[in-house]
Amino acid sequence: MASRSRRSFFSDSVIEPVADKTLSEKSRKQLLDEADVTAEDIELVQGKQGAMTWKLLATSAKYNQEKKLVGVDRPQLTAFFGDDRQEVYVKAERGEVDQTNDNLTLYDNVTGRFGDLALDAQHLDYVGAISKVYLKGGVTVRRPDMTLTAVAVEIDLLSREMVAAGGVEALLAPQGLESNPLK
Repeated sequence: MASRSRRSFFSDSVIEPVADKTLSEKSRKQLLDEADVTAEDIELVQGKQGAMTWKLLATSAKYNQEKKLVGVDRPQLTAFFGDDRQEVYVKAERGEVDQTNDNLTLYDNVTGRFGDLALDAQHLDYVGAISKVYLKGGVTVRRPDMTLTAVAVEIDLLSREMVAAGGVEALLAPQGLESNPLK
């Protein structure tokens, strides 16, 4: 069992876990290397209330049943959000799926589109419980009148609000970006 340390934050005590050095946590790669099931050309589908929320295609997958972890190669995700069922399409080199909690991580050369937005990043986390996408690592978001670059971007898929952080640069061109120097 991990030991705990106490620290004060304002007037309340905060108990934080301290890592127990005797435990050796396996990496996600090791867990997937110990996969119980492997498959080629797979399709995973997730839905809520009788409607498909997302579908993922991949060239191969490894499933660790004990940890309920699915690792996928060359994933292509198609998802639908909002009352108007707006389509999101994203692809990457690799990814991991947690269908039980409706979460998805894609990484290495992530590219995609969401309505008139196109995106590029190194890492994407989708958290289904709150309908948000987090992009990290060399993020570029483009639409016809704007190009934005940042270290990280959060997109709320329901309100369609976007928050960027870290070295944010934006080029706004109401007439369009045909001569955009950031493309």
